Amino acid sequence: MPWADYHVHSEYSFDSTAELELLCDAARAKGVREFCLTEHIDPGHPDCDQPPDFDAWLRDIARCRAEYPDLCIRTGLEIGDNAARRAQIVQTLDALALDFRLLSLHLVDGLDPYDPAFYEGRTQEQAYRRYVEVKLESVLHFPDYDAVAHLGYCGKFAPYPPALRPLRWRHAPDHIDMLLRHLAQNGKALEINTSGLKETDSPIPGWDILRRFAELGGEFVTLASDAHAPEYLAYRFEDARRIAISAGLKWGVTFERRTPHPYRLEE
Repeated sequence: MPWADYHVHSEYSFDSTAELELLCDAARAKGVREFCLTEHIDPGHPDCDQPPDFDAWLRDIARCRAEYPDLCIRTGLEIGDNAARRAQIVQTLDALALDFRLLSLHLVDGLDPYDPAFYEGRTQEQAYRRYVEVKLESVLHFPDYDAVAHLGYCGKFAPYPPALRPLRWRHAPDHIDMLLRHLAQNGKALEINTSGLKETDSPIPGWDILRRFAELGGEFVTLASDAHAPEYLAYRFEDARRIAISAGLKWGVTFERRTPHPYRLEE
């Protein structure tokens, strides 16, 4: 099927060097009909507090839309939520006419879970539960977003063997249920982030959490590579689609000017 990738980073994100033209070429080669650029904004993050140059970014997107008329290039941001800087984040978002707002979380108690210091003095269960607690607060209280990014980001860089690394529903069932129920009741989408499949057997989140989302009434997912390089665009999307369907989910969703456009995953 023609894919829509709703988590892609270009050279306008601090951690990517991917030129937009190369992402467009990769999209054509891989049968990606649509992709959404979700550059980082992470106010207060010790390593990535600098936002993109939005004027240059929008000019580059306009140019590539003209040069690649067969592709649909959407504008979005990966919102690195930080409760202490939330008003600043909202001000940044409201100044831009985006297609998509992707709510993310990279800081827990002032530490990014990729930092080994986050796990010092904690068991895996304690570390993962604390991550979910902060993620729940973000999902409940951030004022306006379309989808939630990589629920289980804590497991992406955690210092455990790959088979044990993914966040599982059993790590924090009560808080995960509250989070998923909120998404379901408010029509928000849950991202299936395939970058987890690079190092483990699970996307982020995994089948058990996706299944629970469906059981609690969740309907919509976005397929997301979290690509920071062209070769990872739409990475293992067929696997993600099969996992979603087996978990009981039927609808993917894309966005135009914040308006959702569902499509059937079975097609």
